[in-house]
Amino acid sequence: MVYYRTTSEPCGTAPYGFGLWSQPACLCGLLVLWIALAILFNSAPEIDKAVSSFFFVATECTNALTTTRICGDFPAASAALLKTLRRVFYALPMVGASVIVTIALRDLAFGMRWNHERIRISTIALTTLALGPGLLVNGYMKEFIGRPRPADTLLFGGNHHFVAAAEWSQACHHNCSFVSGEASGIVWIICLLPLWPHRDRLRLLWPMITIVGVADMLRVAFGRHYLSDVVLGSLSTLVVFAAMACLCEVLTSRFYPIPGSRR
Repeated sequence: MVYYRTTSEPCGTAPYGFGLWSQPACLCGLLVLWIALAILFNSAPEIDKAVSSFFFVATECTNALTTTRICGDFPAASAALLKTLRRVFYALPMVGASVIVTIALRDLAFGMRWNHERIRISTIALTTLALGPGLLVNGYMKEFIGRPRPADTLLFGGNHHFVAAAEWSQACHHNCSFVSGEASGIVWIICLLPLWPHRDRLRLLWPMITIVGVADMLRVAFGRHYLSDVVLGSLSTLVVFAAMACLCEVLTSRFYPIPGSRR
C-alpha cells in the first residue's frame, strides 16, 4: 500500500501527523500532571471551596428549620445568556463529531483507508470521544466516585458534606461531580488539531483553549462542578487522546512504514 501525506508536514520524530501528541513523553507528562493535580486538589480542598465561593451568593434562610444551614444560590445558573452559551458548548463536540464522521465516510467512499493520514486521525479522534468523555468519564468516574456537586453540599445550600477531589464517596450515586463530563467533552475539540497542517495548529489552538476555558468556568459558575472537576475532566480526555495517538503511531509504523524507513 502507498503511504499518503495529506494534512501535515514532518514534525520532529512523529511522522504520522499527530505531532507531539504521539510522543510517549507527552503521554507520560499528561499522566503525571493529572496525578499531581489530583493530589493537589485532594490535599488542598480550600482551592475548590474558594473558587466556588466566588460564584455563590449567600442569602438569609427564611425557613426556621434551616437556621444552622447556609442558604443561597449560584446566580449565573439563572442567567439566560449564560445558559444559552452553555447549551452551545454542550452541543459543540457532537456537532464536530458529526462533521468528522461525514467527512470520514466520504473519504472511505473514495477509497481512502488506514494508510491515509486523514482516516487515521479521524478514527483516533472519534475513538477518543467514545473512550474518554463517553466510557471513562460518564460511564465510570461520574457514576462510581460519588462526589456531590457544589450546589448539593452544605457549603452552598445543599444537604451533603463536602467531598474532596479524587476521593471515593457514597454521598452521590448517579451523574456526580467528579469529573466534569462537559469539560471532558468540550476539550475534545483540541483533539481535532492534527487534522490541520502543523503551521496552522498554533493559530487554532488559542481560540480552542479560550472556548474550553469559558465552557469549564461556566460549569463552576453554575455550581455544577468544582474547579478540580473541570481541570481533571479536561485532562482525562487529553490523556486518552495521547494514548490513542501513541498506539496509532506504533501500529502504523509497523504495518504501513514510510518508504525508505527501516522496520
